[in-house]
Amino acid sequence: MENRRFITDRPLKDNRVFITGDELHHLRTVNRAKCGAEVEVTDGKGALYTGKIQALGGHEAVVEITGRETREKPPIQIIIAPSLIKKKAMGVLVEKLAEMGVAEIRPVIFSRTDEKYAPSQLKKWRRIAMQALKVNKQLWPTEIYPPATLQQLIENTRGAGVKILLHMEGEGDRESIPAMCRRGVNVVSVIGPPGDFLPEEKTLLKENGFCEINLNEAILKTETAAISIAAILTYHTPRGAS
Repeated sequence: MENRRFITDRPLKDNRVFITGDELHHLRTVNRAKCGAEVEVTDGKGALYTGKIQALGGHEAVVEITGRETREKPPIQIIIAPSLIKKKAMGVLVEKLAEMGVAEIRPVIFSRTDEKYAPSQLKKWRRIAMQALKVNKQLWPTEIYPPATLQQLIENTRGAGVKILLHMEGEGDRESIPAMCRRGVNVVSVIGPPGDFLPEEKTLLKENGFCEINLNEAILKTETAAISIAAILTYHTPRGAS
């Protein structure tokens, strides 16, 4: 049986790793773990520890490390930049993109974005991304940024080698995506808000190197388009890069 995985934000000490907070509650109450049980613990910074629970107290569990591994961040970064959308839909978007292991989510506030943003949302999104490591068995969580303007997004993603603008009337189609991914460079894909981009927003993106792609003949919701393009990009990313 596969070991249960938990998250820690505590530093190592004397070949031991510590589980606290909500993770401790999950370990004790949900999994009903006992001393001697084998578990996995990751710090979300590329390290994975295996070990046995040595002590299980009210404030922390102590795991004696029996094995460890580390992984570098993937060399190719997949960045998804969707319009900020309603809280429930945004939560689903974050959860699914994090499960797929995309490198970054950079929400954008477009002229037609009608959802308000509160800083507490970012904390929730990042918690969702960290919990996804239990599902996808990766060691680096999806990095999520606070919503930015379109101009800020363009400035912050200038280093990407492939830039995709999802648009129903785009001149390119999804058949060109595999060749883009084989170039072995960072990829950023931007998805507009309900009601679509304004013409000047689309023009600005194209002037800054974004290539229009028609992903589907049907009109997709922002979250559906974001999940779809992320799945396509992660599938075609060279093996060992994600």
